[in-house]
Amino acid sequence: MSDMRGVKITRAGNNKTDMSEFVLPDGWSLDPAFAEIPSPYEKKQHLEGQHDKQEDESDEGDADMSEEEYEYWSKEHSEQTDYADDGKKYTHTYKDSKTGRTKKVRYGAKGYSIAPGTKKGDAYCARSLGDMKSEGMDCSGPDRNTPMCLSRKKWRCKGAKSSK
Repeated sequence: MSDMRGVKITRAGNNKTDMSEFVLPDGWSLDPAFAEIPSPYEKKQHLEGQHDKQEDESDEGDADMSEEEYEYWSKEHSEQTDYADDGKKYTHTYKDSKTGRTKKVRYGAKGYSIAPGTKKGDAYCARSLGDMKSEGMDCSGPDRNTPMCLSRKKWRCKGAKSSK
């Protein structure tokens, strides 16, 4: 087989490639690692994300931080994250009618203040009404425990207006 430039490229039988059989144009070079085909085991490790892990992890005193730093970081990250620290202002707990399980919904951005019955409230209600319609939500039905519907309830939205 030949390509359009007239350089002849040959291939070995059995569909196995040997890089020594390819003819490269003058001035071109080929990286030897290019022809290496990983074993099925290495491919599986790569697909599972295991290839990044070091096989020999040892603690031989080559720590990057002092003992004080280690205590500080291990104490800070050992505690479980609480719902209050996830960047949301409110939490609503309800019982799911299908499964009977208690669920928590976190909604509302931390740091803003709700002002129903103001221009700010009207702007929020109009914006969220458009979002609601585009997503096909119904706050009087099964979607009433979604963050958007709970926020609209806090803002006291009636359509596109916010009431006092």
